[in-house]
This record gives sequence, structure tokens and C-alpha cells, in this order.
Amino acid sequence: MGMTAAGALASLALVLGVSGLLVWTGLTKRPGLGVLGALLVVGLTLWLRGDGPAALGFSLPDAWWRTVLLALGLGVAIQLLSVTLVEPWAERWTGEAHDHAIVDGVRGSWRAFGLWMLVVWLFVAPLEEVVFRGFLMTETARLLGTSPWATALNVVLGAVVFGLAHGYQGRSGVLSTGIAGALLGLVFVASGFDLWLAILTHGFIDTVGIALVAVGADRTLRRERAAP
Repeated sequence: MGMTAAGALASLALVLGVSGLLVWTGLTKRPGLGVLGALLVVGLTLWLRGDGPAALGFSLPDAWWRTVLLALGLGVAIQLLSVTLVEPWAERWTGEAHDHAIVDGVRGSWRAFGLWMLVVWLFVAPLEEVVFRGFLMTETARLLGTSPWATALNVVLGAVVFGLAHGYQGRSGVLSTGIAGALLGLVFVASGFDLWLAILTHGFIDTVGIALVAVGADRTLRRERAAP
């Protein structure tokens, strides 16, 4: 049974409104406010619909160890792809460096690294995935359907919003983060809209990325890639 016209309009308003909020706060360097505002909308929407966390993709995996290992492999692969290929390409394309100032404080500081791990695993990975994949992509699927073309459009739109929402990282940051968002979107779709896999993958992406910054390996990898 398809959506009613009123239901379709409501879904469209939710997708446009939440996306607009996330993009605006990202470009104005207040991403936290955007995520918090989006979470309020998510909670209110679930309450009005009488839905639970399962509507966002929260369901218990058949085997946690398999989900964690898959997420670890995906997270490491995506982050290494990003630092060695995607970010250098984005910087050449835009002519400006990816702004990593938000995590520069971890260089040589394991205390700062430990604090960042708490932030990543308690807030960044779960909350961003609830908003960007669990809510926006699920709501877009409600609106457009799940045909191959609709799913491809869903992934692309989600990646654009994710990239622009990280506008505080500069133009090259928007590009490289958008590509990471597309890969996370593909993970979410390929897993049957399993939010746990997306959250864990996001967490490992950030963990590996911040660890590379902490030991200075991000610069080493980029120099080696740039060497003739």
C-alpha cells in the first residue's frame, strides 16, 4: 500500500527541513546545533508516528562479533582510502587544504586522543548515523521507494547533505566527507538498513583517522602518495 499524498508531503517536508538545518549549521560552523536540532525532529517524528528505534534501523544483529569485524574492516578501508586518495584528490580539485583543525590537538597527545574516542563513540558516530542514515535515508526511502534508481538517488542526496553539513572543514572537506557519506550510505543500504553496522563503521573510520593524526601518520601517508 503506497503513501498517501499527505504522508508524502510530510516526508518531503521532513527531509528538506532536516537537510536544510544540517547544511546551514555546517556551513556556518555550528554543526553540533544542527545535529541536536535534527535529533529533536527525529524524536518528535517517532513519537507522533508511534514508532520505536527499529524504524531507524536499530535491530539486534544475528552475531555481534561478525558485525563488529565487518565494521572494523570497512572503517579501516574507508579511512585509508580517504587519506591516501580521496583527500589529496579533493585538495587538488579545490586548490585548498582539508581543514582538520578540529582534531589537530591530538597530535602527540594520547590524553586528547582518549577524550576524542569518548566523543566519537558516545556522540559523533551514533548521533550522526541516527540523523543522516537512520532518519534521512530511511525517510527518503519512504518517499521515493527502494528501486535501484531511487536507492542510488537516496545515496547521492544523503552524501551531498553529509558533505555540506561538514562545511566547516572547507571545500575539500565537503568533497571528501561527502564521498565518505556516500560509502556509509552504501553500507547502510547493502546491509538492509542496519544502523548498527553504519554506526560501528563510522566509529572505526573516525578512530583510525584520529589515530593517524595523533601519531603523525596521516602526513606520512600523504607524502608517500605524493612522491613520484
